[in-house]
Amino acid sequence: MAQNIEIVFAPDLYRFHQRCSTVVLIDVARFTSTLITALANGAISVEAYHDEDTPLKLKREKGYIIAGEFNGEDLEGFDFNNSPISMSEENVSGKQLAFVTTNGTYARSIIYDYETILAGAFLNTSALCKRLIEDGKSVALLCSGRRRKPCCEDIIFAGKVAENLLNTGNFSYTDDSVALAIEIYHSAKADIRSYVLSHAPSALNHYNNFPAYAKDFDFVFQNDLFDIVPEETDAFKFEIKR
Repeated sequence: MAQNIEIVFAPDLYRFHQRCSTVVLIDVARFTSTLITALANGAISVEAYHDEDTPLKLKREKGYIIAGEFNGEDLEGFDFNNSPISMSEENVSGKQLAFVTTNGTYARSIIYDYETILAGAFLNTSALCKRLIEDGKSVALLCSGRRRKPCCEDIIFAGKVAENLLNTGNFSYTDDSVALAIEIYHSAKADIRSYVLSHAPSALNHYNNFPAYAKDFDFVFQNDLFDIVPEETDAFKFEIKR
């Protein structure tokens, strides 16, 4: 029996999704890209929170490295912005990290009714698709979007993943969102970065006005840079299962 794929275009639509076994958290620019990079470069774990106080407490009491932003701006007392480029081996290897971000960690905060939560971005596309195909379970691809509204890059990535799963013949869909995302992916796939910058005014605004964001934005559209799939192993904590 084919397993269902559903794509949730933005967090506030999640309450309408069909119950599924696996939820894939997607925030291409930037949280899931940053999370993947941190774990690939040796971080022990990455925890995702929707408030600033919890990461600050973890830093103060347990020595966590903390990272985050609000509307792209740095947060007082945090070690790093929500930047995949900052997640170097030198900065994160052997460390526990905690994050709060405008979109990605908010999206995580509203997930319920699941067996497994995974994190995906272009940086780990093939590893993620392989895991989903091997698991052979129903999937909801949750796009974090931008300020609770849909955004191009998350939908394009979700469309790419959905097409890969459908090509196996072991998945199907009943929701129009899947067909729409695949169509957008096909329109963008020749040069996804350029497509996003030409079709997403909010992304272009951040790209032009935040130099650090621009460098991260150039980084996050690389395909298959890492062969890992972050999985939530405890509430709000992502790790690489060895």
